[in-house]
Amino acid sequence: MERLIRRRDFLRLTGGALGLSALLTACGGEDSTPTPADSGSPSPPPAASGGTSDGSAASPITSPTTAGAATPASSASGEPIRIGVLLTLSGPQGVNGEGNLRGLTLALDQAGMQFGGRPVELIIEDSAGQPEQAITKTRQLIERDRVHLIAGITLSNEAAAVRDILVQAEMPTIVTNAGLQALTRDPAMRSPYLFRVSFANGQYDAPAADYAYETLGYRRMVLHAADYAAGHEEMAAFRSRFEQAGGEIVDEVVAPIGTQDFGPYLQRIEQAAAEADAVFAFHGTSTDAIRFLVQYQEFGLKDSIPLIPSGADVDQSILPEIGDAALGLVSGTLYTAYNDTPESQEFVEAFTARHEGILPGLVDYAGYIGGRVIAEALTAIDGEVENKEALLEALKAVEFTGPAGNFRFHPESQGPVTTILLCRVEQLDDGTYANIVVDRIPDFDDLSF
Repeated sequence: MERLIRRRDFLRLTGGALGLSALLTACGGEDSTPTPADSGSPSPPPAASGGTSDGSAASPITSPTTAGAATPASSASGEPIRIGVLLTLSGPQGVNGEGNLRGLTLALDQAGMQFGGRPVELIIEDSAGQPEQAITKTRQLIERDRVHLIAGITLSNEAAAVRDILVQAEMPTIVTNAGLQALTRDPAMRSPYLFRVSFANGQYDAPAADYAYETLGYRRMVLHAADYAAGHEEMAAFRSRFEQAGGEIVDEVVAPIGTQDFGPYLQRIEQAAAEADAVFAFHGTSTDAIRFLVQYQEFGLKDSIPLIPSGADVDQSILPEIGDAALGLVSGTLYTAYNDTPESQEFVEAFTARHEGILPGLVDYAGYIGGRVIAEALTAIDGEVENKEALLEALKAVEFTGPAGNFRFHPESQGPVTTILLCRVEQLDDGTYANIVVDRIPDFDDLSF
């Protein structure tokens, strides 16, 4: 039975406040989470069952009053603004969708869940990580629910599957996770109706290539990744920036998703690294990343061959499982809860007030930025979503300072122009492993690699 979040289940999960209860925070690239971390993080609550597999409607959700929110939506009396939310909320990728939803609902609730006197209804659908189901749910949101805009889309293959449907329907869409590069980088695929707030695969790892060459002095590197689309796009992005800086890639080593024993691949990396200064690795926020980093240390490579992991591989959600194997590693990321700015502190405080015991990670952050973007645009047009041209122009014009830094859309790609944070994993006095910011790269866009 598929999982649809109905109002009664949503309120049960949240205790009456928008956002989901303490769930494992995972991130890293849409498809960069082949399997979620299986221990050492808060356990998900029971599944919100009660949905149907026959295409029956998911109940719309209108925000209840929550602490710290603006005027509750219940005071608005105009025609509802219907926002379709399409996310992977079940299956091995479900942690990504849950995190996006936490961030999205927090931002919209902070804005009051009403614009121009019109309440917001979120109509939430679970794609289950399946492109065919994503197609079905997209059509339902457009044709049956008559939503005014759509937010979400978790996986690259889902984004590719629903792209034409969204464009043909002239549906304003805010992608909050899927990293498919072509969606905003390829002129043949980008569209005035498609905006992305998260990243194109490799966007937050590419600056680490510059850091490796310019700051760490590496000149020759080995690339390693999980053997699937996002992994290859991540390696290509890192290669592009590293070679532009003057470096050389001596080899690429890939491993299947779900690899338990990385020994054979570590041997190949060790052999290739005899002619290299360091290794870049990508597995996403996953048990694969945990295993790889732990085994990299156990194999004796950490002390002899410097490693630069993807920021997704050392996301806050899985750092406790990686432990000392992550200490000292430098990576690029979209966000860390230890970003010491007023905007970040406010975000962390608001988030942890709803989700005690966990810190926001990459997907929570991306969902939050998506909600902020929607709120800014709807405020600018005073909730008049039927004026599609005005809505699209308002979206293009969105610009604000968020938890990571300044955010806006690139005028050509309509992908994110954002601050990339370079972080080093350190252990705090209380024993917590944390991504501490060592450098910031402002205004980094998805056409820069």
